[in-house]
Amino acid sequence: TISLPDLAFSSGGDEKTEVTGELTFIAANRKSFTTSQQVWEANNVKLVNDKGSSTSNVADYVNPARFYKSSKITVSAPGAITTIVFDCNNASYATALKDSIKTGTVSVASDKVTVILDGSSNEFVISSLTGGQVRMDSMTVTYLE
Repeated sequence: TISLPDLAFSSGGDEKTEVTGELTFIAANRKSFTTSQQVWEANNVKLVNDKGSSTSNVADYVNPARFYKSSKITVSAPGAITTIVFDCNNASYATALKDSIKTGTVSVASDKVTVILDGSSNEFVISSLTGGQVRMDSMTVTYLE
């Protein structure tokens, strides 16, 4: 018989640590803006909003940021993403965002949308917002470092 302590092994330092970074959509965290794209970045996490096929230009709003129907959103981190929590401005925006997410396990609680991912990529893409306009105050990304 083998006891549980005998099953322990060395990973050679490959163990990953979960790190969480928060990005608040305030002017200081917007790194670039044009009518076709804006880039937000803080605490090692980044969100890029591309106009995509939207008929509306990327909006010059902060706190909350506005994302229009048919625009593309890309979230990235320096390590494999396991969880993203989007803090929307209200519950209807959260529902609109949830309806646009096609990957991961998605849940909504009031104005927050939580996406649980398999940790296989440092990038998460919403190819097109389908539920209409979304307004977000912040997001929190947990990733493996």
